Amino acid sequence: VLDIRMKEGNSKKMEVNGGIGSIFSRLSIEAPIFKDKASFIVAGRRSYIDVLAKPILAQKQPSLKDAKFYFYDLTAKLNWRINDKNTVFASGYLGRDVFGAGFTFNWGNTTGTVRWNHIFNSKLFMNLNTFYSNYQYQLGFKNEGNDQKFEWKSNIINYSFKPDFTYYLNSKNTIKFGAQGILYTFKPGEAIIT
Repeated sequence: VLDIRMKEGNSKKMEVNGGIGSIFSRLSIEAPIFKDKASFIVAGRRSYIDVLAKPILAQKQPSLKDAKFYFYDLTAKLNWRINDKNTVFASGYLGRDVFGAGFTFNWGNTTGTVRWNHIFNSKLFMNLNTFYSNYQYQLGFKNEGNDQKFEWKSNIINYSFKPDFTYYLNSKNTIKFGAQGILYTFKPGEAIIT
């Protein structure tokens, strides 16, 4: 089981972090909305090897002057501690990889999640997750001689509803139970020729 969770925003003070690298740069901002009750974090990164390499590529191979090869992603999370028994989290992710030199080839994902933690009593705890995901894949070609274009798009979209419960039977035994429903929508391909 791989369980990945996003960092929560700083609920005490505003914080800005970033970094510049040889391939990509990153920036994150986190801050309280209501001190010790609600906070947010927004983080993004983008590669820029395409920007640095474009002059060299165009000089050596003029047909590559419009070459694209980069990735980017953006994440955001909001958490709100309503009271001692209820906390709500909302998060989103948008990312894409783009590659092309005389053609287009890119893929990416858009997701959104809402999670609710609820304490019923000292023995029973609930974690309710709902999420949306849209994976997109695209391929395209262009004939420079006669302006003909071919584009092919594909999507996998899913929605999920997942309540998980933890029951603390005693100091040595814990019972975990729950359910999950997932709705998948497959769009295997949509081709456009102009």
